[in-house]
Formats: sequence, structure tokens, C-alpha cells
Amino acid sequence: MKRISRQLQAALGALAFLFAPAHAAEYEWKMATIAPENSFVFDIFAKGFTERVEEYSGGRIKITAYGAGVLAHPFKIYEAVQDGTVDIGWSYAGFLVNADPTNAMFSGFPGGMGPEPFMHWYYMGGGQQLYENLRREKMGLQGFYTGQGTTEIFAHSHKPIRTREDLKGYKHRTTGAWAAILKDHFDGAPTVTEFGEIYGMLQRKAIDGVEYAGPGGNLALGYHDVAKYIILPGVHQPGTMTEMFMKAETFDALPPDLQHIMKEAAKMTVFNTYLALGNQDQEAMEVYRSGNNEIVMMEPELVAEIKAAGRDWIEAEAAKMTDEGKPWMAEIWASYKAYQDTWAKNAFTRTWDVE
Repeated sequence: MKRISRQLQAALGALAFLFAPAHAAEYEWKMATIAPENSFVFDIFAKGFTERVEEYSGGRIKITAYGAGVLAHPFKIYEAVQDGTVDIGWSYAGFLVNADPTNAMFSGFPGGMGPEPFMHWYYMGGGQQLYENLRREKMGLQGFYTGQGTTEIFAHSHKPIRTREDLKGYKHRTTGAWAAILKDHFDGAPTVTEFGEIYGMLQRKAIDGVEYAGPGGNLALGYHDVAKYIILPGVHQPGTMTEMFMKAETFDALPPDLQHIMKEAAKMTVFNTYLALGNQDQEAMEVYRSGNNEIVMMEPELVAEIKAAGRDWIEAEAAKMTDEGKPWMAEIWASYKAYQDTWAKNAFTRTWDVE
């Protein structure tokens, strides 16, 4: 009888455990994003990060990501986090370039580093501390580098682009440093448009071409279905970095172990997004090559000029900021440029399986 009683108690205990309510998360946040929910980029960037944070923290932190425009306008996510209407945001620092051109170095610019050297500079060359200081001191935010895109397609275009002359008057949907450089250096007509409006504008030819992401990121968006030409290489955006961010005071209130978890989840999301997009790029290029699109390679002289114009733009903006008593852009550029130049000098030792 005692044995039966003990067995019954054990069974009841097991049932109680199975049907016990789940422990509530210690921290629950809502995240505004720049991509539509359930899109490929939303899944690997936004959901990838939130799922890792929840897993690594054992459920102590739960972040719910919402699609573009649900919690905040895609161009206003930084402000929404700063004023407290949104807990955490995922966005692209290129949207901040007009306010502070320093952000070009943390979003990508013509003549800037591609993904591999950028990741090395960020994690090993001092870039992370410079970035985190910039976000804290200038915006009151704790930033997390949480996404690495591959080199973009220069444009899905209604017009072929081969020479400098082809860029005159070219209506290019773009953002960040390239928008300013296209207008001022190449007499182009940049158009800054949020994600949801891009396809329609390209389809009705309100713009000549669009840049958004690399081959894989663009594939599901269907730009190749409405524009004949695919313009390469993506010299305007060698790699696209994205970030998550929250109020610095909110992050600082977390226990040290959760702060570490947030940063580690961000780092793993960087690697995962780069791998996922790189893999998708190969599949996308097979689709583009086998379809009705024409792949157009810009002439080497134009590519070189765009690279030079990008670095000249950074130099000029840094000097202007310094003259205004804002030395931080020049300080970050010195670190960035030194690492890029060293990489360019020594990376010939690396093998790339490209014909």
C-alpha cells in the first residue's frame, strides 16, 4: 500500500509539473523593425535575434518583433526607441547619415570595407568600442551589430548602367552615403523610399532602378520580374550592416549575465545572417542567369571612380565635422581607414574560388 501511495505521489507530481504554468519572462519587450513580417530578411535578422536571446537567456528575456510600420515608421525607429514608445528597434544606420555622416561607416558606403574585413575590424580592430561609444554618447542608446548583408546588387534597372554618363539623371532608389554621392558627384537623382513603396515605383517606372540588398535578399521581392537589367558590381554598398538598439539605461539595468547574452546573441546573428544570405545569393544568381534578365557589368573606370568618390566623401565630411567641433567622425575614420588599408595590402594571401 505504501508502495502504491509513493507511486501515486510520484505520478501526481509529474502531472503537476507538466501542467504547471510557464514562468513569465523577467523582461518582455516589443521590437519595431524595417522589414515586413515573415519576409526572408525579417526571419533571419529580426526573428533570428529574438529567438537566440530567448534561448540563450532560458526564457528570462522575451522580445516580440513586429513587421515594418506596425510599431513605428521604418524611418523613425531610432526616435521611437529614444522617446520610449518602442522598447527595442532593428534598423539600418544609413537612415542616419544625413543627421550624422559618421553612420556611413556602420552601414556601408562606396569604397568602404566588404563584409569580411568589416567584421574583423569590428570584433578585433576596435570597431565595436567605437560604435558602442557613438550610440551611447550621441543617441543615448545601447547598440548591437546584429546583421551582415552581402554585397548588394547595384540596381535592378530599366536602363543599363556602364559608364559615368549613364548615371546622369538616373533615378535610383537608394539611401545613405551613396544617395549624396550620386547626386553631388555623378549628377544622378537619388530617391529615398521606404521598403513598402519600392516595388510599385519600380513597376510603374517612377524610378529607373532600385538597390535594396544582395542577390538573395532581393530574389523574393520580385524586382527582377519588372526590370530587365541587373547592374553589377554593388560598389555602392560592399556590405550592409544592420543593428538592434535599446535605451542605454534599460540595458545597464540588466544583470551582467543577461547583458552578455544580448551581445552574444547579436554576434551569432551577424554570422548567421551573413551565411544565410551568402547561400541564398548563389541560388538567386542561378535564377537571374536562367531568366529573362540581362546582367550588365559596369566598366572598371566607373567602379574605380565610385570607390574614390566614396572615400573622398568620407574624408570631406569628417573634416567638416571636425571644423564644427565634432571630432568623432575623423577619429572613427582613422581607425576604419587604417584597418581597411592594412587589409587591402595583406589580404592577397587569401584564396577565393572565383573564376
